[in-house]
Amino acid sequence: MSSDIDNDSRKALQEVINRLKNYKPPSNQWDEFDVSRRAAVLILLFPDSKGELRVVLTERSSNLRTFAGQVALPGGKADSPTETAFETARREASEEIGLPSRNDLLPSPFTVTHLCEMPTNLSRNQLGVRPVVALLHTKPGYSGSTVNAEESLIPRLDPKEVASVFTVPLRAFLESDYKSPEFEFNPAEKFAESTVDIDWGTVPTGKTGWYEGQWLEWYGIKWRGHQFNVYTSPVVVQRRDSTQVLEDEAQAYAIGNLEGGRRSGGGTHDKKLIKYKVWGMTARIVVDAARVAFGKNPDFEYVDKMGDDEVIQLLQKEGKLGPRVKGVIEDTGVGTRVSNGEGRKAESGKL
Repeated sequence: MSSDIDNDSRKALQEVINRLKNYKPPSNQWDEFDVSRRAAVLILLFPDSKGELRVVLTERSSNLRTFAGQVALPGGKADSPTETAFETARREASEEIGLPSRNDLLPSPFTVTHLCEMPTNLSRNQLGVRPVVALLHTKPGYSGSTVNAEESLIPRLDPKEVASVFTVPLRAFLESDYKSPEFEFNPAEKFAESTVDIDWGTVPTGKTGWYEGQWLEWYGIKWRGHQFNVYTSPVVVQRRDSTQVLEDEAQAYAIGNLEGGRRSGGGTHDKKLIKYKVWGMTARIVVDAARVAFGKNPDFEYVDKMGDDEVIQLLQKEGKLGPRVKGVIEDTGVGTRVSNGEGRKAESGKL
């Protein structure tokens, strides 16, 4: 952690970290999935210079086969039956954003600590997605000069499969009226937008245009769709010429970036504000992670139960979650809007 963080902020940050460390998901359905249906995403958190815990998000490249142009957490499919969710998430984060998959490859003084795992979610293409929460921080006992991951590490990553990388305060995903310090909201003002444009048919709530939501139905189960409109200056990626890079070469390239600054093909900060839309499964995952981290619920409507165990159990009973068969188009159960959905309204206090 940065030595510039005041004592009160440091104490509050440690409480958040402890909540995540102590969290145990009620069940682990991920292990029950065939390896062809296992995936994991990395909820990579780090404290900024003020002690605010931030989460790393990406905009997927527009030329990817699945979910092109969408905002997502770093992650992907498991490689083998023995690969854990944490190992999957770290490997995929290495391939996607250049974060080394092993701590001994991270430049000093940084390290990554596994905090917890969240309940398994089901993606639209019927993968069991296990969110893994990890903390990027300086090593215990580090007494050197002050370092800030957002300034000294994040911009030097070497993304391969994403168009840009940006970070957002985790607590913002509990607020319907969050105001980013980077801009003054003006509904009439035009911002550069990320690739995907989702029309919810709703008007953003509050004065900042930060949040909008919609009740949906997925396989007959009510589901709350969240969308957060993030205005930020991202790390814009200039992709390398080679599209196929062995992982060891990618690791070496990423380490060079982290230790020696940006090379050709690395990320650069774009000063203009871009509007990113964090929605769907990604939005639900970060909302749930924020609920656990801060020990309270959002001030907008939400589904109390975390994860998708009801849908997973339903599809398992119907025999629809066996090994994936190449070329077979599967029913995605895409949600329909519910005019009078019922869910939990936010409550203050502990979970």
